[in-house]
Amino acid sequence: MEIDFIQVIVIVVIIIIFGIVITFINLSRKNKVVSINKEQTTWLSIEQLNNKKKKLLDKKKELSYKYTAKTMDDETYSKAMKYINEEIKEIDQKINSEVSKLTEIQKKDTPKDDLRFKNIKIKGDLSEVSLENKSLKEKIKELEDFIKNLSKTNTMKTPESEISKSKYYSLIINKYKNIINENEQKTISQMKDMIKPSDLTVKSVVAKFSPIGYDYNKDYLTALRKTYNYLKSELDIIKNDLKVLFWIDFSKIIKDKLSDEQNSAIFLCSIMQALNDSNSKLDIVKLEDDKIHSVVTTKYKNTFYIFDLVQKVPFDMFKDTDEKKLFEKYHFNSKKIVQRIYSYNQYDYKEH
Repeated sequence: MEIDFIQVIVIVVIIIIFGIVITFINLSRKNKVVSINKEQTTWLSIEQLNNKKKKLLDKKKELSYKYTAKTMDDETYSKAMKYINEEIKEIDQKINSEVSKLTEIQKKDTPKDDLRFKNIKIKGDLSEVSLENKSLKEKIKELEDFIKNLSKTNTMKTPESEISKSKYYSLIINKYKNIINENEQKTISQMKDMIKPSDLTVKSVVAKFSPIGYDYNKDYLTALRKTYNYLKSELDIIKNDLKVLFWIDFSKIIKDKLSDEQNSAIFLCSIMQALNDSNSKLDIVKLEDDKIHSVVTTKYKNTFYIFDLVQKVPFDMFKDTDEKKLFEKYHFNSKKIVQRIYSYNQYDYKEH
């Protein structure tokens, strides 16, 4: 049977239309892949910029520690901080530019294949980096505030009348210090009992700085940081050079905003125990100048910490994954630890 002219035309038209459809589909797929690749590249660029920013923030934190420890002069610190701040500002501008590009790409196309899910994962990773950056910024602000307060303290002078008064009080205390020490002396059992996580004052402080539904595994360091900064800013901690034992109730510490180093350490340890940190304890150590000093130590998620309210140093100034190295690098008034004498909490007492 012969095919007439009209049938030939119809067949040709169908073939042409089919070819056009196939070509359109292929072009569409190609455009989607190009769009996805552009989006993937943009996200990777943003992630790289955030990693670079994180390193700069770490460097900024390190410089602040060095400046606090007086291993860097004012001019060097100022220049270094200025350079880092300018670099961070430039990175932020680049991140904003990349985000704008990403927005334009996503407006044009919204693919839903495997690469899209990879992008979602990168978004999640980026969010974690952003949160970490926020945390670092808070720590750096804490350091900067500490440096400002340190500068103010250094410029203050004690009036001569106050110095004379202090000398007079010292004479009185020294005369009766043997009687005071005899009455204030405590047994090991009594010392352990001084760590009181159930104390009402301790509970009130914990309630003030821990979230509702507090979870030790998630909220501990955040709650402890807030509490530590509160005690650091509120309490005037006196170095007891008179070798007189004197124990202060927690309620008096908060009311009078005054304590000595061992009482403040006992108070902090009690708060840490109330936050469910069973590893926290007091460490009594001997320094290079033969002076005795009290600190609070703990271990949380494979990291060891030493907390020292007397120095009013930043929260995580002294930490390390190796306990021995931590005690080796700790210093008080430029003096290192030569001996750990004993440590204790309400559960245990240990001589070293």
